[in-house]
Amino acid sequence: MGKGWRHILLALGLAAVSACAPTGGWNEAPPDCGDVDSASFVEDLATWSRGGAEGWKSGAVRGEGEGVDPRALTEEDGLPVLHLYMAGSLPDDDGYRPAKLVYRGQCQVVETRYRGDTSLRFPKRSLTVDFKDGRTFDEPTQAGGFLGRHKLVLISPFNDNSYLRARLAFELWNRMSPEHLQMKAFSAVVYVNGEYHGLFTVSDHVNGHFLSAQGMDPGGDLFKAVGGDANFSRIDAEGSPKVKLRQGYEKKVGYPEDGDEAFRTIDALTAFVADSSEETFVAERDAWMDPRDYEDWWILSQLGYTADSVAKNAYHYRPRGPGARFRFIPWDLDASFGQNWNTLRLNVDELEPFTSRNLLFKRMVETPAIAGPMRERFRGLLEGPLHRDVVLGLIDGYHRELRAAALKDEARWGEQHRTFPRWSGRTDMNDYEGEVAYLRSWVDARWRLLEEELR
Repeated sequence: MGKGWRHILLALGLAAVSACAPTGGWNEAPPDCGDVDSASFVEDLATWSRGGAEGWKSGAVRGEGEGVDPRALTEEDGLPVLHLYMAGSLPDDDGYRPAKLVYRGQCQVVETRYRGDTSLRFPKRSLTVDFKDGRTFDEPTQAGGFLGRHKLVLISPFNDNSYLRARLAFELWNRMSPEHLQMKAFSAVVYVNGEYHGLFTVSDHVNGHFLSAQGMDPGGDLFKAVGGDANFSRIDAEGSPKVKLRQGYEKKVGYPEDGDEAFRTIDALTAFVADSSEETFVAERDAWMDPRDYEDWWILSQLGYTADSVAKNAYHYRPRGPGARFRFIPWDLDASFGQNWNTLRLNVDELEPFTSRNLLFKRMVETPAIAGPMRERFRGLLEGPLHRDVVLGLIDGYHRELRAAALKDEARWGEQHRTFPRWSGRTDMNDYEGEVAYLRSWVDARWRLLEEELR
């Protein structure tokens, strides 16, 4: 592309941004992104042509040549750039606040909120971006096409300085079966109010739109497991009888939204897992759930040692109507491939079946008629779509793709990562290159161990 066209595209990006400058402390709804006047376009173009403001010539400059306003960037270090304009601080609750997003020169009114329990404690927090009035986010090339999204999740990798664990876990899930509800994700650079904010993982938001896009009933029951009590047992995670079987779940989609009737289907599934005889469990399991989904959930837990996602941090979905079965959707997989949620190292040789934390896992693992075929499927995955060489190749590819952006993020957030109270006393922390090498070595050793166990 010639310099003339590049200058025009950058100017167009700046013109879109000018309508997105924060106004009024966000006490009022932001104006329509379409209100881009010709005067601001000419002013931005002239400023860019003169070489930019002094601030653009500082160490904050990112892009081709001195004088490029970082707000105009559509890509940085080979990754797409999202420009968020939002309040300097957001409340630590579920409330959304007005904001704007500029992506590849297009400005949209959105709403944002911080998300996650652990992430709320991080200096660099995860976010949800909600597109309003029927608008959508469209990215045609990343993740095989990331189109028509009504919500995005921006996952902070603050507790994963390999910057790739969530993407790797979702990719393995998708490759296990094309019939799975697919979780797409890609990496992007985020700027907030014109300032570099770092490298994030952009992922699907699991909701009715997500379900509809994959041919599912958007009005079915979608439950999020938010606590360890979501264990398919009549006993809670602390060993006491549950007051209600739905403990540990939140209702995300479906009507009714509240009350006992809202949780009727997940209560019934839990009762089936908890109460059925072995004979009944084997005979009727397929009528209650998609068995491949739930077996693959257990297999994924073994591959990545996903210790924080074997009861909580999961979605369970059932469409409406007679004969409908529950489906599983994975979530929150930063605790994987050699580390826990707090970056604590996990022993590669420890094969924990997680049967004490999830009664469904226990029933599958300890029922020979299920465990035998599940073991054969596990072996087939390791010999086929999840072969060790394939997975190591994915890691190497992510490393090449993310290296420049990850090192830049490390320069911005590395000191706060190293001194974060939850792990500042540790002596086994790695820098970015060291963490990728550790993860790659851990996966190589884990796959070899599993190959031997499944012979």
